[in-house]
Amino acid sequence: MTNTNKKLTGDYLTVAQVKEYLNISQAKAYELTHRKDFPVCRLGGTIRIPTELFLRWVGKMTYVPNWMEMAA
Repeated sequence: MTNTNKKLTGDYLTVAQVKEYLNISQAKAYELTHRKDFPVCRLGGTIRIPTELFLRWVGKMTYVPNWMEMAA
């Protein structure tokens, strides 16, 4: 299953949803929430990630090589 097939619903995600979406470990997902550039909302002991900002962050962090240049 690719990320394009995974549906994210709601305004906020849990760490578990981020883990599933990125197919990473729970420890790595929590590690992301401590990055300065990662969008996170902390409410007491609860961590929520704004869905729209998360998807923008993923897009910004994704490197897509220019296949046309590589083929030349």
